[in-house]
Amino acid sequence: MKSTTLILLRQVSLWERALRLLACVLGVAAIGGAAFYVFHVNAIVCALALVLAVLMAAHWGLFEAVVTSILAALCLDYFFLPPIRSLAIADPENWVALMAFFVTAITASRLSTGIRQRARKAWDRQMEVERLFRLSRSLMLIDGQEGFGLQIARTLAEECGFLKVAYCDGLDGQISFVGVDDSFVQRQTLQDVARGEASWFVWREASLLPPNEVVVAPVSLGGRVLGSLAAVGPPISEAALQAMANLVAIAVERARERAAEGRREAIRQGDRLKGVLLDALAHEFATPLTSIKGAITTIRSQYHHADDEDDLLAVAEEEVEKLNGIVNDSVDMGRIESGRTRVRRKTLPVSDWIQSSLDRMKNALDGRAVTVQLPDDVSPLSADPELASLALRQLLGNAVKYSPPGSKIGILVEESDSTVTVRVLDEGPGIPPNELNAIFERFYRGSRACESISGMGMGLSIARDIANAHGGSLKAENRTGGGAQFSLTLPALVRSVRSV
Repeated sequence: MKSTTLILLRQVSLWERALRLLACVLGVAAIGGAAFYVFHVNAIVCALALVLAVLMAAHWGLFEAVVTSILAALCLDYFFLPPIRSLAIADPENWVALMAFFVTAITASRLSTGIRQRARKAWDRQMEVERLFRLSRSLMLIDGQEGFGLQIARTLAEECGFLKVAYCDGLDGQISFVGVDDSFVQRQTLQDVARGEASWFVWREASLLPPNEVVVAPVSLGGRVLGSLAAVGPPISEAALQAMANLVAIAVERARERAAEGRREAIRQGDRLKGVLLDALAHEFATPLTSIKGAITTIRSQYHHADDEDDLLAVAEEEVEKLNGIVNDSVDMGRIESGRTRVRRKTLPVSDWIQSSLDRMKNALDGRAVTVQLPDDVSPLSADPELASLALRQLLGNAVKYSPPGSKIGILVEESDSTVTVRVLDEGPGIPPNELNAIFERFYRGSRACESISGMGMGLSIARDIANAHGGSLKAENRTGGGAQFSLTLPALVRSVRSV
């Protein structure tokens, strides 16, 4: 069907050219006949009239102008050069005159055609600049409430005079059409360009409606291909098409940045709401927990109880203390996660830091043996005591969860330059190599224990955030003999400060 249509269009074009040539023949014949038979003018007047006919034929193109020049020379020879009404030329001077007329006609037609083509190109460039200006203004006004690709395609069709437009998004490969369905252009070519599988090029094809053409071009910005666009319309220069593609790329990048900013703002609002809720929960829990603990302490100290009753009260008091610590830790973790906690650095001896953390983890350690290797001359830390203790407790709690009951936990302290590194070692199964980085993500839990071990997967993320807030680091490794090792690095006091 398409090939048949193209053949018919070519036949129409040939018939159009044939009619133009026929008009040239009839025009030259009419000028020559009128000059010779009606007005009886001399050869010079007829030659000027024929040159005017050549210039008029140049409006159709150089081919028509050349044909008209040849016909005009033959007409001048036939009617005005001796022997009259014959194509033969008796005087050699007439040959010179005839050739001069022919060269003049050809030169004039060529100059006229060139000037007309340059004027047309200048006009086309002006129209392209105006279209680009309108396009840039319209793209800036796209709101993105309906389909963004559809808005781009509609804007290109309206502002650039295209009959049909398609835009393919590079992220999901979705194609939006205006004025066409998905059969108007090679769909695979459009998607390949959008995915960046084809380098920068403009794919062109003749349209079924000459002089229109089909073009496909990538939409890229900063070396990144964001999508591709296709259009059917009048021929457009390479520079103008690239400019349109760049304007579309800027609009796409701007829309994506707006969407990303909207998501970031939603996350910030969620973090702010979460912090408010945590503060409210902490406030609501604090009063009843304090009251319960005070009541239990008063009952144990002022009233006599049997040994089994006193043991039960001791367990209740211990659990209340544990619940109070969980609430405080949860609030601290929420504040750290939302970025609202400020680091209040103090001089923190490493031994006091480790011992206080172990004391607060006494119940959670469940009778585990903890070995501490601490150099005698280790430098104190420059850290927030509460945050540093929270980070270490998270590592100790992780070691308890992911190691067999009754196994040992080791704490190894090392100093290097201006930092102190505390390594927490366990005798568990270790960490799969592909999860060494993923375990620090929020709510991520190891594949080996995601169902058998309780927790939300936030402890290691909070510990890493605390380390980063202090300018330190937290790393995870697998031990050679089995088990995992977490290395928490925090800054030590500067030596010049300590010496003072």
